[in-house]
Amino acid sequence: MKQNSLPPLIKKKYDTVAFQKFLKITIVLLLIARLILLNITKIPDVLGQRFELTTPITSLKKLKEGLFLFQNGLDPYEGGIFTQAPLLLFLYHILSYLPKLFESILYTACDGLIAYYLYNISIYRKKNQLSLFWRPVDILLNPLLVSTIYLINPFTILSCLSKSTTIFNNLTYVLAIHYAIKKNINLSMFFAALSSYLSLYSFIIIGPCILFLIETKNDNYQKRKIIIKSISLFVLYAVALLGISYLLLGSFKFIKSFYGVILSISDLTPNIGHYWYFFTEIFEHFRVFFLWVFQLHILIFVAPSVLKFKEQPLFLTLVITSLISQLKTYPSIGDIALYMSFIPMYQELFKYMTYPFYTLNFFLYSISFEPLMYNLWVWQGTGNANFLFIINLVFNIAQILLITDTIHAYLKREHERHYPEFRGKELAWK
Repeated sequence: MKQNSLPPLIKKKYDTVAFQKFLKITIVLLLIARLILLNITKIPDVLGQRFELTTPITSLKKLKEGLFLFQNGLDPYEGGIFTQAPLLLFLYHILSYLPKLFESILYTACDGLIAYYLYNISIYRKKNQLSLFWRPVDILLNPLLVSTIYLINPFTILSCLSKSTTIFNNLTYVLAIHYAIKKNINLSMFFAALSSYLSLYSFIIIGPCILFLIETKNDNYQKRKIIIKSISLFVLYAVALLGISYLLLGSFKFIKSFYGVILSISDLTPNIGHYWYFFTEIFEHFRVFFLWVFQLHILIFVAPSVLKFKEQPLFLTLVITSLISQLKTYPSIGDIALYMSFIPMYQELFKYMTYPFYTLNFFLYSISFEPLMYNLWVWQGTGNANFLFIINLVFNIAQILLITDTIHAYLKREHERHYPEFRGKELAWK
């Protein structure tokens, strides 16, 4: 019998009925645990104060301060106290009239929805694996496992329990990708605009979204038409969201207080990034120059990434999301949890990674020492800002190692896929 030229090398490790049932039960238990911890414990109050989990742009404490001013007839954007999106202000204005349980349900539901839409995105990835273009594959993806990994990720759990508003941006971000895969241009661009409204740097996601929308089109005229329509809809929705915010507040002060803070880095509250330290130490007459340098830095990597991975928009999404989380001015653990949720979709890359042991150790080391260094500097007074900055550098090196190793593994895997005669052989890269 003649052997197929592309034999299926799929190992069905995780598709048993018992394991699928176990994953479903685990997901339910993880969501119930979130709801209980959010509603009846003091853990959210403690975690909400942690600089690793919240920033001036995503802190629930800051949001409630702005809400207090708003409900007492004062402009929350006056004086630079409140630095978050106006629609979040009105969302919490509604929640303030409801029992606390509804707030806990909201955060639990958001995490559950993110897991659900990651499941749907994983189905798209699984269909790609089963297509002739992708075969052979080593391990067939289990979408339920991707959702479970997202919900069990300590970064995801901590971000949810801290009640950081990052979760709303993450949800809209995943929705934009989901609807782009479904070829729903209107909803995809709406959620891309909403995600950008909540977190400015998310506008970069329109690149992968457009690639998803045109991936099945062969006619260049149709592709150009979709690209123009997508950009037009994105701008229209973004302007509409800003217009609604103006109608609700009666002024455009929120643009300077919210987006202005993101771009000017005027709030130097410590976080897990490095901009706060740099702009604390820099001479004032260099500030404008380096603001331009740092803000444009995130855009430098976008064009090369799009050109390299334009045929694989889902992997491009992973790369773009990791760039945003590492280069945005006010990063938090929730941003890292978002791009980490896409990595399990490429589980066949794990065996191609070069430095997984070192990457894991960098993460464990930096995460363990972040609270200690902050405590020595802020509370004990026996250290200084350099302590926290150095451990932040280690944490960012861990992220760089993770994404560069993932990209390198992907490129090695692609080489073996296109040249199957080299499968399992060591290659000398020049």
